[in-house]
Amino acid sequence: MTTRRLLLGLMGVLLLTVAVVRTRPSAAMDPNTREFPVTGVLTAAPAEGRVMVSHDAIPGYMPAMTMPFAIAAGEALPALAPGDRVRFVLRVSEAASAATRFEVVGHDAAVAQALRGAAPSSSRLRTGDALPEVSLVTEAGRPFTAADLRGRATALTFVFTRCPVPEFCPLMVKRFQQIQRELAADPALADARLLAVTLDPAFDTPPVLRAYAEAMRADPTRWQFVTGPPAQITSLTKAFAVHVERNGVLLDHTLATAVVGPDGRIEALWRGNGWSADEVVAALRTALRATE
Repeated sequence: MTTRRLLLGLMGVLLLTVAVVRTRPSAAMDPNTREFPVTGVLTAAPAEGRVMVSHDAIPGYMPAMTMPFAIAAGEALPALAPGDRVRFVLRVSEAASAATRFEVVGHDAAVAQALRGAAPSSSRLRTGDALPEVSLVTEAGRPFTAADLRGRATALTFVFTRCPVPEFCPLMVKRFQQIQRELAADPALADARLLAVTLDPAFDTPPVLRAYAEAMRADPTRWQFVTGPPAQITSLTKAFAVHVERNGVLLDHTLATAVVGPDGRIEALWRGNGWSADEVVAALRTALRATE
């Protein structure tokens, strides 16, 4: 009888342990992380830890658009090709988002054929090219042209104030905040500036940008936000090969960040978000030393 009670007790403890293990959240999962099911069509093969997907609306998160998704670290992807219709889970935390659990559920031959026929643009800016002329306006309502960059080294990037994806505009702003701290701390960088160009001029008017800049603690003596006529913004985004597509109130867009030297020419250029604040600061130093 004693043995039987002992066995029953051990079984109870084992079952309780299994229940606890099964219900305990993963240690790697941020408790504030949200998960969204996503379906869409691949428009490019996976590269550099990202995959470009023209996705359907994600209820509770964003409308349908085409955008690159970061692939979760260690993710074992199935064979993926442009035109594949996929289903996956998007995990979104305050700091980042990542796509996981990919499944191929079909293939859109028409999309694949159209993608094969698309030719890349050869007119985008490259290192050494001069920044094109633009007529914009700052968050303070003052006119702004390419001439305002002359004589200084300027780090330039593209954002819009309503961007919801953590590793897009919010990440660009966070890195520019880091760079701003470096500029303030080093007298050798006194002639370096930061410039954020909105991708959404219809919404991001000077008053909106001014409120956003204040919320982001942008020092107006070092960091300006600019908007302007849509045609002027489009001219600049095309020059930097930044793809922008409106989807409801939000935008689908790619990323580009550059350092423009005191002579108005591109000193360094990064596409996507795979750059660091230190790299940009180093490029600003190089651009300023060239004028000494």
